[in-house]
Amino acid sequence: MRKKVLYLIKAGEDFYDLIRSVMPDDRYELLTLQDGSNGERRQLLEQAELVIVGGARMSEKDVDAAVNLRLVLHQGVGYHDTVATKSLMERQIRLAVTPQGTSEGVAEHTIMMMLAVGRRLAFCDSELRKGNWHSNTFRSTARQLFGSTVGIIGLGRIGKQVAKRLIGFNVKTLYTDILEIEKDTEKQLQVTRVRLDELLKKSDFVTLHLPLTDATHHLIDARALSIMKPGATLINCARGPVVSELALINALKSGHLGGAGLDVFEVEPPENPNPFAEFVNVVLTPHHAPGTRDTMVIKFRELFANADRFFAGDRMENEISLS
Repeated sequence: MRKKVLYLIKAGEDFYDLIRSVMPDDRYELLTLQDGSNGERRQLLEQAELVIVGGARMSEKDVDAAVNLRLVLHQGVGYHDTVATKSLMERQIRLAVTPQGTSEGVAEHTIMMMLAVGRRLAFCDSELRKGNWHSNTFRSTARQLFGSTVGIIGLGRIGKQVAKRLIGFNVKTLYTDILEIEKDTEKQLQVTRVRLDELLKKSDFVTLHLPLTDATHHLIDARALSIMKPGATLINCARGPVVSELALINALKSGHLGGAGLDVFEVEPPENPNPFAEFVNVVLTPHHAPGTRDTMVIKFRELFANADRFFAGDRMENEISLS
């Protein structure tokens, strides 16, 4: 009998078809949210043996409703704020993440954000579509990566991929991380370790690549923003609450910051109108840094390979210890 798999995010049929295209349909049956109602969600959770989660949180109530649940697989890596791990642990339900594809996709998006914010791409594009020509408007404020200093906060899987891609831009790359990074890795990536405050003071671009935890919540607050280099750009493709949005808005309004690129927000989706929409030096994207077709194919192939390992009694890859 095929295992029932619930994709716990409401998406379009084209995306569900993409999942099915890489899913072994002789072993799994995909359950999908059509209207996204609480009743539909609970009904499908009651059937599922495997739940796939992503940016939308799987709550304690969701775990309680999933009476047949045996396994949770995260399509990315940020399980800290999207999975009720204590509830899983209490029921001895196992959890694994899927880093494959995430690092490369987010790293590309991060570089794109740096370039787009620096060149005021979103504003210039929207204005040109209206017939407004801004050829000379930003020549005194636009920035380029070449020759700049970039600070990476969090040199994990994604941070390393960002550093690797920055080499070709002839930048000076600083980083800070709570873990020790091997000297050979530092040399290969051409990065220099510094303390957080030094990174903030010296960097023209600061990019965040760390999970949301109690320690990282509002890590970038009013104080952190105030010591950033005047005219610097902040990029957040990590988690929204790592940055205090109120403090960021104030830093942008004061002119202290040169711009920001935000793929994530404290509340998702953000309120409408978006408080950052007024800034010509801000680029906004809807939490889709790793969201390319290429990345999703890689992820779901590995995700179902991990499911096969679990149901065969084999050791899963990238399992999270919940003890």
